Amino acid sequence: MSVAAPHKSLMDLHPRELKQFVGDLPTLPVVFRELFARMQDPDTQVSELADVIGKDQALTAKILKLVNSAFYGRPSQTSTISRAVIIMGFQAVRSAALAVSVFEQFKGMESAAASFNLEEFWRHSIGVSCVAKQMSMVLGRCEPEDAFVAGLLHDTGKLVMLQHFPEDVDDLTRAAGEQQLTWRACEEVLFPINHATIGRALFRAWDFPAPVVEAVACHHDPEAASRHAELAALVHLADYFSYHMEAGCPGAVAARQHSSDAAKLVDLTPDAASEVVERSREEFEESLEILKLLD
Repeated sequence: MSVAAPHKSLMDLHPRELKQFVGDLPTLPVVFRELFARMQDPDTQVSELADVIGKDQALTAKILKLVNSAFYGRPSQTSTISRAVIIMGFQAVRSAALAVSVFEQFKGMESAAASFNLEEFWRHSIGVSCVAKQMSMVLGRCEPEDAFVAGLLHDTGKLVMLQHFPEDVDDLTRAAGEQQLTWRACEEVLFPINHATIGRALFRAWDFPAPVVEAVACHHDPEAASRHAELAALVHLADYFSYHMEAGCPGAVAARQHSSDAAKLVDLTPDAASEVVERSREEFEESLEILKLLD
């Protein structure tokens, strides 16, 4: 992504200008848009998905790398996309494609803010995705793959901030450290918009699935979600519990508590939370294989 707007600071970017700002950023390649459209059609066949993915050699290589990684624990190598789709399932392939599409947009990016560690950021994203997926499975709420991808992408707005407004990110992290505040609390004080709002605008522009868009938009305020409140609640809670796995996001302190309303919404009990964190710890190291998609 290259700078596509004249604003020098987030303080200059009014919420009404956000749609245009995001609209000026590079769009997703056609292959991703076609793939997402096909996956919305219940009549789409495995061969059709394989044909779409096959149009992009880089995407093909990354999907095959993922299905052959420790994350899926396959005893033998898979060499065709059709077989990968069957092994992973439609939802998992969509999740991988969504992740790849975002990773590609920020590929090769180096942190322009000295206070922000990108490796820790990606570890946090994967930690949240693991917890959200396990919570979905333990509680029987939402589609696990939707929870996984929403958790993985929930903080993408921070990458936009980092790439286009690195001085603002340095100011934010400095204030967070001095005042012992969360990233979101600092945003409320410093800027007219926040990373969740930026993420929502970006994913809307990219025509991402509505559940993912709303979960990203409301992961700090799940009570504000409408149609996909449970998914937003899962990501909110997963974000909180990721710090218990030493996979917190860099640049700010952890929230002292999660939303009790979010926990009630998905019936998360203390026992269930303990089970989710334990299961997530076991999956986390294998899930770090996803970082290979950044190669």
